[in-house]
Parts: sequence; structure tokens; C-alpha cells
Amino acid sequence: MNTLNPRIPMRLLLAALSCSAVLTARAQDFADSDTIFPTPMVQTQQFGITALYGFRFGGEVEDINTGTEYSFDDGPAYSLSLSYAPPDYLGRFELLWSHQDSGIDFQGNNGLGNVDFTVDVMQIGGVSEFGTERFRQYVSAHIGATHYSAEGLGSDTRFSFGIGAGVKAFLTKNLYLCADLRGFCTLVDAEGGFIYFNGVTVASFSGDTIWQGQVSLGLGLTF
Repeated sequence: MNTLNPRIPMRLLLAALSCSAVLTARAQDFADSDTIFPTPMVQTQQFGITALYGFRFGGEVEDINTGTEYSFDDGPAYSLSLSYAPPDYLGRFELLWSHQDSGIDFQGNNGLGNVDFTVDVMQIGGVSEFGTERFRQYVSAHIGATHYSAEGLGSDTRFSFGIGAGVKAFLTKNLYLCADLRGFCTLVDAEGGFIYFNGVTVASFSGDTIWQGQVSLGLGLTF
């Protein structure tokens, strides 16, 4: 399994947070200061596509026989979203796919070392935007499923939901940059497993939820 340079995600995190802070301040300058709860923007472009690259962190499983907990490897993640806004609608409907190549270090327990696996999130939801045509803040909420897959060692798909927030800076009428922060929550059954070795469950879900966070930078297009 490839080892991630820890400086890369830290730089990406700082870049995303810095971009978010600057763009949020700019968007706030154009917002109505007398409105505590601003009205979402009326959408003028029906279709949209956004590609994001970032860093995902969090998540763990445990060995039900020993109680040992194993954390997911933090690492790069990329996402793609497609959106649609009905004419003069105060928001956008969005289809989101997000992928992470992760892994778990079993440290030789159960005869396993580093095990690679993938996490794929597929969700549908909505996005509300605030601000001006050029600088926008947004919040989002999605529901769907998360698929965990370790090649040759099992897989599992579970119901999940996500929440997010970010900012967009339009370079032209249709092209924008964005900074995005999301949280993904997967609902799991206690002791439900998805990694098996020699017919034995070696990694099981613990508790009722698995939380992961993701910070990203992206480029989007509306039309």
C-alpha cells in the first residue's frame, strides 16, 4: 500500500480552509447585513457539474474477538456531482459520488498486515446557495449508500447520509472554483463485518455509525 506524504493533505487542508475563509468573507461583503436568515438564491442555470479533489479522514472498525480497534487510513479522495435546478427554483438537486482508496493496518493480527480497500459514497440530495451571482456560500444535505470493498476479503453496502458547506467563486458566468467541507455518516449494525480472512471475520463495524470527513477544492461548470 502506498504511503501518503503527510505534508500533502496538510497543505491541501490549509489551502481549502484559507480559500473558504477568503471567499466567505467576500461573499459576506455582498450579503444583506440586515438579514439574519438569508433567502436562498434563485437559480438561473439549470444544469451543473462539479469535480472535487481533497482529503478524507476518520472511520474505524474492530476485531470482535479481541476488541482491538483499527482506524481507516486517511488519504486522498475525489468526488463528482451533477446538479439540476428547475426554473426559478431556490436550490439545486444534486447527485454525488465520492471515492476514497483507503486501508487498514492489522499489524500482523489474524495473519494480516496492510489491507487496501475502497470506500464509495453515492448519494442524492439538495443544495442551497446564498450570496451574489459571483460569490456564493452553500449548504447541502444528501442521503444514499456507502460501499466498502476489500478485494478478495469481502464487501458491504450500507445506508448513509451526508452534510456539507462551502463557497463558490465564479470566474465567469458559468465557471467557478469552490472550497468544500463534508461529513459522511454511514449507519451500521453493531458487529456487522466486511473484511473476512480464511472464513473468519477480522474487521467488524462497531457501534451504530461510521463518520468520515472530507475537505476538498474543486472546479465547476453551470449551463
